[in-house]
Amino acid sequence: MIYKNKLILGTVELGLKYGLNNKLDKPNIKTAFSILDTAWENNIRTYDTAFAYGDAEDILGKWISSRKIENKVSIISKLKPHILNDYPDGTKAEDIIIYEIKKSLKRLNINTLDGYLLHTPHYIYNNHIINSLKQAKNKRLIKNFGVSIYDESEALYAANLPVDYIQIPYNIFDQRLDKTNFFKIAKKNNITIFARSPFLQGLLLINKNKIPPYLNHTKPLLKKLDTYLNKHKLSKLTATLAFTLKNKNVNYVVFGINSTKELEENLEALQNIDHLPANFYSFIKKEFLEIEKTVITPSLWKTPKK
Repeated sequence: MIYKNKLILGTVELGLKYGLNNKLDKPNIKTAFSILDTAWENNIRTYDTAFAYGDAEDILGKWISSRKIENKVSIISKLKPHILNDYPDGTKAEDIIIYEIKKSLKRLNINTLDGYLLHTPHYIYNNHIINSLKQAKNKRLIKNFGVSIYDESEALYAANLPVDYIQIPYNIFDQRLDKTNFFKIAKKNNITIFARSPFLQGLLLINKNKIPPYLNHTKPLLKKLDTYLNKHKLSKLTATLAFTLKNKNVNYVVFGINSTKELEENLEALQNIDHLPANFYSFIKKEFLEIEKTVITPSLWKTPKK
């Protein structure tokens, strides 16, 4: 299945309680291994993780070691957020980055990372940091480096840097980069694009009766989407996966799940993404191209004060 080859399993749910639809705590080690095994059995060979994802790196590393697949997996991790804030001039950047990469490698029980991303987007504006990542690549600690961005300006700036990877948020509600020449620049510069948040942290999949009060402003949009999907007997899961996976400008899609069952449901949904209504993309583009940031940016979702 061609689309399965574009899937990368995100592991934030293995290390933290994460997502609107996650009513459980993070999985125990047995469940985490079951999720990873199921992904492996379905030929998913690349895994996205980060220092900031709780103990996700440790869990992933224990699984890799126990399955003896150290040389068969590709792992993308990320630098600890804000770790270089005390060195705005770039001093110590290389030492700190090399040290953090080596710690990740040890936790993951591997010798080389396929990719290493800045988890603090504004670091891309510091040449010393970019050069430090180049040195890590020269030392063969990592094969590729780049950044995980949040805003259009960061994406456009990064696309003109000598980076290998850029991870972007991209989904039915978040089409901001389609309105820029980001994809064109990235392709010209041979940058690999990873789309994350295809489900917008679960918002695009949540039952309308379970939307928390602080997200009431999203209900009209979700109702419009539901009405269209119900009319065409199309599942939310199939629609969200199809929109992101079938974008030719996106090389890979990072998706997260909370259980083996959810992973199996995602894989099953792939079977239907080539059977969409003729007007699916035109409808999505017309109705959801201009969405305010309080909907598409989880950091702006305001939870009630306790």
